[in-house]
Amino acid sequence: MKKMLSLLLALCMIFALAACGAQPEAPAEPEAPAEETQAPAEPESKTWTREGYFQNEEGDLLSVIWMEDIDEPGWYVGMMVGDLMAGCVVPQEGDSLHGDLNAWDESADPLVVTITEEGEDGLLLDIEGVGSYHFVPMDLPEAAFTVTINTEGWGYIDYAEGEEVPEIDPDGIIQSAYLGLAEPATYTFVARPQGGNLFVKWTKDGEDFSTEPQITVLVDADAAYVAVFEEDPDWQNPVMNFIGEYQCDRAHALVQCFGNEDALITIEWGSSAWELARWTIVGRLDTDTLTIEYTGAAKQIVVYDENGELKSEEAEYEDGSGTITFHDDGTFTWHDDKSEYGVDMLFEWQPVGELD
Repeated sequence: MKKMLSLLLALCMIFALAACGAQPEAPAEPEAPAEETQAPAEPESKTWTREGYFQNEEGDLLSVIWMEDIDEPGWYVGMMVGDLMAGCVVPQEGDSLHGDLNAWDESADPLVVTITEEGEDGLLLDIEGVGSYHFVPMDLPEAAFTVTINTEGWGYIDYAEGEEVPEIDPDGIIQSAYLGLAEPATYTFVARPQGGNLFVKWTKDGEDFSTEPQITVLVDADAAYVAVFEEDPDWQNPVMNFIGEYQCDRAHALVQCFGNEDALITIEWGSSAWELARWTIVGRLDTDTLTIEYTGAAKQIVVYDENGELKSEEAEYEDGSGTITFHDDGTFTWHDDKSEYGVDMLFEWQPVGELD
């Protein structure tokens, strides 16, 4: 139940006021002279009224909420469809809401969506290039009063009843939550910035409340709490300490930063002059153990012709897993769970002048 309630308002503030301003209004057309025949006026679009939280049979979630207390008031659309998480203010065009949603993954392109009314109280969500989804209103639990917990900026939150310290689940990221309570209760809220950001403060009903990331409050009336984050100008991806090229026998590795927190590691092993295996690995460095535990790695077999031109790329799998551990002596150990040899490989960092 907690995770379901947490997801509800995650739809409303997934990206916490990301840069996605409302569309500028078109300049007014000049009035036609009285003697000219004017074109018939286009019918006015009706006022958008379908506001709230919606769900489909697959458990995907959608919210459409009018937000007044932001820089550019408008309809804020949030969605969780499969693995897609996105949110932004979306302008009304005619009888639909149409525009871009900023994806949770900062490196991903925005999603172009169109939302239209369907049936008596449902919504149809069309994601360009992805598909269409049918939603009906969600039944929210009845409560004497409600509390919302949201984010502004790039960060996460979690909560727990009582004074227990909640732990932010890396596999169940929460950026907004809804509490519907029948009677007063004590809750503890915690905020954690995403890499490259700083926690600034908590606000309550728009007023500054606390500069501590963890707060314990008595919930006894309707209230809106917001965890505010801002970019850290001094942030450096911890992978910066290990970027470069590495070698292990006939295998070559390139370590790069990916976003604010992750590493992108490409490993190539040549089986012949014309063919090589290529692994593409993305993962987050644990700064305590200097280890990356990765999943979803892709392996390809790349073939070149006699002129060195690319001939083919064939995917072998996209569900690889394993670990990469960096050492103080400038090496790293690669353990791949799908390895055919069952032997870990030790890569040594190569200064630029020593590369072939």
